[in-house]
Amino acid sequence: MRPFILAWMLLVPLLRSGGAQDLPTPTSWKNPNITSSRDDRISIASAAIDEAVSMLQPDGQFKDSTFDIPGRLYAQMAEFDRLTNQTTYKQTLKQYFVLAESISPEFSTTYNYGYAAARAYAAYRDPDFIALAVTSWTTARQCTISKEQAVSGIIHCKKSKIAPSCQGTLLTGGTYFSTDPTDAYLFSMASGFFLAVSALLAEATSNQTYLDAAIESVEFIQSHLLNPSNTVMAFLSSNISQHCTTDITASLDNTGTFVEGLATLADITRNTSTEALLHSIMTTAITNPSWQELDGIVRGTTDGGHYILRALGAFYERNTTSSSLREYIKEYIGIQYNAVVQKATLDGSNIYGLPWTGPPRTVFSSSNQTLALSALLSGIQLLDNQSSSKISDGPTSLNGITTSSRPPARATTSSPLTQKHNPMGAIVGGVLGGLAVLGVATACVLLYHRQHRQRNHAPPVNESSSQILTPFMATRIQADISREPDFNQGKIARYPAFASRGESSTPPGADADARRADGQVLTVLNAALSPQNPIDNQRREELPTDELLRMLIQRRLLRNRWDGEHEGPPPEYREGSTM
Repeated sequence: MRPFILAWMLLVPLLRSGGAQDLPTPTSWKNPNITSSRDDRISIASAAIDEAVSMLQPDGQFKDSTFDIPGRLYAQMAEFDRLTNQTTYKQTLKQYFVLAESISPEFSTTYNYGYAAARAYAAYRDPDFIALAVTSWTTARQCTISKEQAVSGIIHCKKSKIAPSCQGTLLTGGTYFSTDPTDAYLFSMASGFFLAVSALLAEATSNQTYLDAAIESVEFIQSHLLNPSNTVMAFLSSNISQHCTTDITASLDNTGTFVEGLATLADITRNTSTEALLHSIMTTAITNPSWQELDGIVRGTTDGGHYILRALGAFYERNTTSSSLREYIKEYIGIQYNAVVQKATLDGSNIYGLPWTGPPRTVFSSSNQTLALSALLSGIQLLDNQSSSKISDGPTSLNGITTSSRPPARATTSSPLTQKHNPMGAIVGGVLGGLAVLGVATACVLLYHRQHRQRNHAPPVNESSSQILTPFMATRIQADISREPDFNQGKIARYPAFASRGESSTPPGADADARRADGQVLTVLNAALSPQNPIDNQRREELPTDELLRMLIQRRLLRNRWDGEHEGPPPEYREGSTM
């Protein structure tokens, strides 16, 4: 038995390391390090935001843009305040949201405002903003296909019947971009926005309804709009008469929107499948040569740079990835930041142009300005001269950014997300893991035969005077093995609501909590080692060691894994209901 235990102890680290991927910085990349101080970066971003705000008309809209662009700016104003621990734009945003809702009641024509309201709540913890985000979410929910609607083929916001399935899968979780009842296209951008807002609301409220909605959005995009290259395609028609017509065009816009919501969801659930999917898509996006120049700067004049940088910022700050990928992201953001401040604007000007490779523009464009602001805000998020190691889960301050306590890891109510596509790194890791398994298995066989020969040549033993061997365990645990376990102490609680901003990073009673956590660990171990029916000590000397071990294994020593039995039921999920 011992050779197999030792082999497993050696094998697990090898298998875990097989999935890790190192991303060396391309030698063609130029200027990935930001040399300006954080105060300078804050000053630059503040001036760019003020330039944009000064161009808003009395109704809170830009003269040169569509309705969605001001919503993008509102999110950036709130994000700036969050990153700098200020409330500079709080009251202004309240006024602008009222004006925006008067133009588009319940924000029915775009999802930018719901996202902006959720970001404003993260910055200010003001219930007025969470109410606005819920209003937008509820509107979008009415044009997001539920499981019942996917089965029945009927959704009230559309005239056409929904296709029963596409590629053998229901269209549950797909969100329509347009409220036009004749438009049956499920855009990845709309589903990505709904995912992002759902995840932010789940994080803010701990409400299972929002979490379930976020998971459905991920499953829809993964099943229908994620191509074999791990990039996100544009849209799919739900109209039964159009036979699942799909626009296979993949873009950085769609992929970035999906990744941002996925990063938030992965941080909430700590689901390994979700994290693996997130890492695969993110790695593809930032290494795709068609989306960035050889020097690393994002290509073209589309919105892709805005969405991917917003996603990278969330990914970097939440730190749901390996340190090597996090460092790669830091340098990628650094390249975009330096390009924007050095090539997309003139010295002394707060006007930014597109593309970020230059030349700079002298005429203000609300679209170009807000795209550049994403790079400027991402630059503030980067840590100065610090390791990219895991950030503490408690309330802490990162370069002046106050982050709320992370919810503890927990399983989701839905089935884990399946990783649809494996990158080359995973293949290499699998090969190495297979070789490791083969090597360890060979070692096990050799050790087994060696011990078998030693037992055959060993002198006879007087069993009546020999001691019974017990399984290897710590002395402290062995002394407590007969104690009745307290399963209530081992129960995993749902994650609490976030702490308020500015909360101390070392809450009172931390030492007591640590001792209590230690006691819970011992309780779980005691539960694992205590059989349901204790072995009769009067007959113990009659049992051979092998038989004793077999009985212990049959009694399933590791029965303490949480499977949701003791959790309370999630809140009722009424499709299309108003929160």
